[in-house]
Amino acid sequence: MLTINMLGKVNVIYKGESIDDKLSQKLVALICILVLNIGRNVSKEKIAAYLWPDSNDDAAKYNLRYNLWMIRKLIPRDANGEHIIVSGKDYSRINEKYSFQCDKILLDQFNIRQKRSVEELTRLRELFKGDFLEGLYLKNCNEFNEMILFERVVCQTKQVEILKELVNLYEVHERYEEGLKILNEMISIEPYNESFVYRIIDIYGKLGNRTAGINYYKKFESMLRRNLNISPNNELKLLYASLLDSPCKGSSEKKGNVRKRKKIQIEARCLKDVEYFWVADVINEIMNTADKKYMLELDKMYVFDLSFIQNELLLDYEKYISKEHESIGFVPPVRIINGFCKFLLHATDIYDIDIKVINIKEMDAMSYNILKHIEHSKIDNIRLKY
Repeated sequence: MLTINMLGKVNVIYKGESIDDKLSQKLVALICILVLNIGRNVSKEKIAAYLWPDSNDDAAKYNLRYNLWMIRKLIPRDANGEHIIVSGKDYSRINEKYSFQCDKILLDQFNIRQKRSVEELTRLRELFKGDFLEGLYLKNCNEFNEMILFERVVCQTKQVEILKELVNLYEVHERYEEGLKILNEMISIEPYNESFVYRIIDIYGKLGNRTAGINYYKKFESMLRRNLNISPNNELKLLYASLLDSPCKGSSEKKGNVRKRKKIQIEARCLKDVEYFWVADVINEIMNTADKKYMLELDKMYVFDLSFIQNELLLDYEKYISKEHESIGFVPPVRIINGFCKFLLHATDIYDIDIKVINIKEMDAMSYNILKHIEHSKIDNIRLKY
């Protein structure tokens, strides 16, 4: 019958319809105070001190009586004849016999020591639509506003605890990619939490995505130095060192790998009179087939160099990474060759790639030289067909 959502902007639904437009900020605040004290009587004097601190006693008592009456008017008795609020001479409280749901109450019932399933934790995670009472601020009600700030910290702490438990369960069931998604959500809450970063990099290792783990460490290290002027802790440095020392080959060769390597099959065409045409087509086909976000974890300088011959690469960078980048002037052939090899090595860290060359007799000279360089280099997990 009644649903009160407080995680995010307040949303009160009665009989399937929102009554938000009928609730003043003081009404919302009054409901909030009573919900936070569910199971306890709250003295009317205390409520008045929260909501009308500058009013005299008579005015504050009148305002409170009026707002309690408005709540009863907007939220009538339930099917059992119960009122949402019970009031005595000197107190008010939420009526626990009244049939209603509240996300904050569900959150407060969460106990870190109580074992829960993935489904239960997922439902709790979905409660969070934003900060507790997002956007609510009462002028000249300092004690109330401070209480809300405190509760926001409490809610955020609970949110992180729920997400941690969810990640733990995902790891137990080897659902690493889902765990990675949750960890990125946790990092958005606590961006400098090194334990979260450690777990993200560790999961990249378990997924066989060594390059992504290395790049993530580099970005985090750069952020710490730039914003806090500190370096990562020793545990993170050791994890990073272990990634650097691990084999560069594809993850399918690693013992205990949990991720089956994916295969990419592409066709790349040739155009004799256009320099780098075949190379540009390979880049485009791989970007259209592979995970763009993963491919763009390649060092940005290689991305910018290759965008000299394949503008779609720069458009993807602007879409997924950042619209701010260095201007691209002339790029010498040696940098194109080096960048293309790094691009292929990055791709083959997680993919097996078959490249069918269409009409090789029409291949431009620069692409032909690069093709021969690739054949000579014998890059693992790339197979060329003519």
